[in-house]
Amino acid sequence: MKERTALFYAQLILTLTVCAFLIIPVVQSVMAGLTVNFIFGIKSGITLRWFVKVWDLYRDTIYRSILIGIACLITTLIVGVPAAYAMVKKQNRFTRLFEEFLVTPLAIPGLAIALALLISYGGFTEFRRSSFFILVGHVIFTLPFMMRSVIAVMSSYNLSELEEGAASLGAGFWHRFFQIVIPNSMPGILAGSLMVFTLSIGEFNLTWMLHTPLTKTLPVGLADSYASMRLEIGSAYTIVFFLMIIPLLMAMQWVARPRKKEVLMEPTDELQKEMQDNPVQKTISSPTYRNDNQKRNVLSGTSLRMDNCAKTFEDGTRALEPFDLEVDAGETVVVLGPSGCGKTTMLRILAGLESPDRGGKVFFGEEDVTEIPIEKRNVGMVFQSYALFPNMNVAGNIAYGLKVRGDRGETKEKRVSEMLDMMQITELRNRQIDQLSGGQKQRVALARAIAIRPKVLLLDEPLTALDAKLRDALRVEIDSLLRSLGITAIYVTHDQGEAMALGDRIVIMNIGRTAQIGTPREIYFKPKNQFVADFIGTINRLPCRIHEGNLVFPNKRIPLEEAHQVGAYEKEMVDVFFRPEHSTVVKAGQGHFSATVLASFFMGDRTRLIVKGSFPEHLTIEALGHQSFNTGQQVDIEIEPSSLLTLHS
Repeated sequence: MKERTALFYAQLILTLTVCAFLIIPVVQSVMAGLTVNFIFGIKSGITLRWFVKVWDLYRDTIYRSILIGIACLITTLIVGVPAAYAMVKKQNRFTRLFEEFLVTPLAIPGLAIALALLISYGGFTEFRRSSFFILVGHVIFTLPFMMRSVIAVMSSYNLSELEEGAASLGAGFWHRFFQIVIPNSMPGILAGSLMVFTLSIGEFNLTWMLHTPLTKTLPVGLADSYASMRLEIGSAYTIVFFLMIIPLLMAMQWVARPRKKEVLMEPTDELQKEMQDNPVQKTISSPTYRNDNQKRNVLSGTSLRMDNCAKTFEDGTRALEPFDLEVDAGETVVVLGPSGCGKTTMLRILAGLESPDRGGKVFFGEEDVTEIPIEKRNVGMVFQSYALFPNMNVAGNIAYGLKVRGDRGETKEKRVSEMLDMMQITELRNRQIDQLSGGQKQRVALARAIAIRPKVLLLDEPLTALDAKLRDALRVEIDSLLRSLGITAIYVTHDQGEAMALGDRIVIMNIGRTAQIGTPREIYFKPKNQFVADFIGTINRLPCRIHEGNLVFPNKRIPLEEAHQVGAYEKEMVDVFFRPEHSTVVKAGQGHFSATVLASFFMGDRTRLIVKGSFPEHLTIEALGHQSFNTGQQVDIEIEPSSLLTLHS
């Protein structure tokens, strides 16, 4: 145990002195209201008659203060919470200016606000004589406290994405507002409510200016008691004030405290047996690795089509050029491209979160859904940040869309249990969202989106936030899941590995346009242009000349009939492209050209070389893994003729 120093005792004495300075006056004030005569103290006797006196003289001010405080709280809740929500949703210069105006009542003294009200409305006699006149002043004075508290909390979480997540599950505006926005904003609403109620109950300056002899409130009555009565009555009045307000504040906190989260029942033995008999439920437990010719088992999705869908935002930004896409029922299409290429905008148009420019159309099957909002499109959406609801546990998140659609009781519980079992997260059913890892959140988001049996499943870079190893594992599981369900899926990513592993077809996008659409093999082996070739994998560019029907390299020639993907004319200089794996290191004098090794990287099954020759760019070459090379070593490179191709820019 550390030895206590002189500094410790000095701090202790200072703390006790400050406490005594604050507490002793309070104790004395309380004792004044309980003693027969404060001057003689406790020895004069203990009595409650001063409380009876206060009640007889001022009970009307107590009732009036409580009613005005409650009315002020209700008014600021009804006006302030929706206004705060609108300001957070519509961030522009007008809302920012309005937010600055919110501090005006805080900067202006209550007496000035009261004077303004008297000048403006004092001529309305009946209004002036009523308690509503005081209520108006209290609302003006306290409304900024409510709004700023709620705005601070709403701004602390991604409000728009949570709402979009709820909308994708079928929730309309009011359902989203009361089931998602309000519960997640409750800390701010509670803080604002406590502030509003205590300020209204205790406000003196403004109320003193606005009151009439028939509309006195508790603080005004308290001031009168100090001014015209003996000290014991004033002290008793103060005690009544605290005895009244403290239980009310405790009651407000009890009403606003977090409720016990909904706990869905564990599945019954009969339900468990039914789930075990359903082969779909074990999709992730026993993943099946697809091959290029594998088809889905069940087609539960719908075809979709986008016709001439462009998107220009209000500030003039052109996010998407006219875009066309057709997707078959049960097909997985991966949209791939660099950041800012328009892929997320395209996905949001499909979802119904954005509207295409005039003339654009979106079809699910034969139905035109262009004007249908997301909550009525029956799409499931997995967001990049998952958009899970913090006010619900795992089971509650999965059940939310089912409840919105009217599922109740055993039907809902059965579907939730199926999803938990499918994703191997049964043990997490009652865990809170902030207690989950990234991989667990991703599984919950998938389960929630699939639970509602959507026509189309949309995934917006759902694996981006995960580490590489977990991303690879979940990639396999998602592929297996989509193929077993046979659901139509659009998967947006900038990861080439995800695109090649998951897509039946891949859409390559660049600057708001489609660069190429094709199967993974077509995209990789037959890119249509240099952008696609550069974006997917690694590709080399090598300039050479056409002479007498041959591609002329420094050491060797290749007949054009063997390089059937090369399109060029006689005596023309042409850039040919090839992948690193389509070249090999051969014995000296047997290659198409010679090069010097600049760097060598051992990658287990292969060795990757960066080489430099008589050509303008460095080339990437792959050799067998057991081969080793030294920097500066001279090597001969041979290219597979059929892999050579020409590309336009």
